Amino acid sequence: MPEPAALLLDLDGTLVDSEGFHRQVFRNWFAARGWPASDELLAGFTGRRADDVFATQPGPWDGEDAEAMTAELLTHVAGLPQPGLAPGAAELVAGARVPLGLVTSATHEWARTCLGDLLDHFAAVVTRDEVSRGKPDPEPYLLACRALGVSAPDCLAVEDAPAGVASAVAAGVGLVVAVSTTFTSIQLSAAHLVVPGLDHVPGLLTASSWAARLGPSS
Repeated sequence: MPEPAALLLDLDGTLVDSEGFHRQVFRNWFAARGWPASDELLAGFTGRRADDVFATQPGPWDGEDAEAMTAELLTHVAGLPQPGLAPGAAELVAGARVPLGLVTSATHEWARTCLGDLLDHFAAVVTRDEVSRGKPDPEPYLLACRALGVSAPDCLAVEDAPAGVASAVAAGVGLVVAVSTTFTSIQLSAAHLVVPGLDHVPGLLTASSWAARLGPSS
């Protein structure tokens, strides 16, 4: 294969410099609830649908309705400045010569808000509302591959969080790249490759780099 069949991209923390934004949303909501919010607790929400975490992980929310809490949480979004694109995001999306898939735990509306016209470059968009099981389950990446008509082993995925990395790896994506903008390289060690930023990704899309990493028979 001369190059990846598709480039699959996460949104928050990968294409958009929004993890600090989301952490503050959670902090504000936790404070309004009178709940403590440690960095470790908040990290558990990164890259995942909030209602999935509420429904499956222990916390001060035990016994409450996950969907109702998520709706309540979202009311805190409007009070903060909109996050900007991550360095290299616009160039990567606009310059990619392979089909693009967006795989996010956020809503389609949030993706449009953050990416604007860049969202139109994506041939497939998988949001939280298209899947029954969010990251770290493989369903989001498998759905993106089906929508694009490609095989997961022939694709390259870029993520910033352990939950997203786990989702892409479990889906069988051929090359899962993590950008260490949100978590450390050790925390992202399940990825096939960890890079410091998106500017390292275009070089991985070339035929020579793809062949070198996956082998001539891929």
